[in-house]
Amino acid sequence: MDTFVRFTSSPWGYRMMSFEERCRHHRELGLKHICGYFGPHPGAFPADSAPRDRTALRGLADKYGLRFASMNADGDFTVTLGVEDQIALCKRQIDLAAEFQPEVIIVFAGWQPREDNAVYKQVAEALKSVSRHAAQHHLTVALENHGGLTATATQLNRIMAAVNEPNIGINCDPANFAMYGTDPLSELQALEYPVVFTHLKSLKHINGKKVYCRLSQGEISYLPILQWLRDHYAGFYALEYEEPADVLAGTEDDFRTLSDWLRNVQ
Repeated sequence: MDTFVRFTSSPWGYRMMSFEERCRHHRELGLKHICGYFGPHPGAFPADSAPRDRTALRGLADKYGLRFASMNADGDFTVTLGVEDQIALCKRQIDLAAEFQPEVIIVFAGWQPREDNAVYKQVAEALKSVSRHAAQHHLTVALENHGGLTATATQLNRIMAAVNEPNIGINCDPANFAMYGTDPLSELQALEYPVVFTHLKSLKHINGKKVYCRLSQGEISYLPILQWLRDHYAGFYALEYEEPADVLAGTEDDFRTLSDWLRNVQ
């Protein structure tokens, strides 16, 4: 396995666990980077927190020898009304996230069921504004493929071409491509813009329904995906086991599995 590979873990599966518990688990795994997001869950950072509270959170990361790989910033840029409010929300969270000195800010296009020409233009303009704001903090923005308007490489390429800012790329989640009906490797190969972050999990079928699962239990063929990443990507490999009930065991299993797979990548 290449020594340049850097591991971290997405915070979503840890959402019911305190930040210190997550820090402790990352330290036990030997991870050196952690990720954060703002939200209402016990494992999230309150967006309305006082400066001293954010200082305390940074102190916990320091205590366990962890630096921040990424922070998420909210904002639904597909809304019919109020997109300026969503842009302002995202920018405010980027300002807060910058205090944690992450390498990447993860954003989403939005979740409304729209695919008209107007929404593509609206999302691109919002992301352009958000990216320029993040650039003031010297931060890279990563647009996640999260279904809807970002379900395919074709859609991502269309949005990114219109954004046309130097500090924005793709947060690639192969399982999200598979969840929304496309082949992850083919979609990766079709991307015309750089991958700047990854979320790695798998999925399987239960009673005909797709569900996310551990890498070792999934149906996605990851070795060619990892080969593509090795040849085109030099950022974090972020484990994203999503089930809170067994997130510790699931993340540990994913870490072992991914480490083994990477040893087989030339």
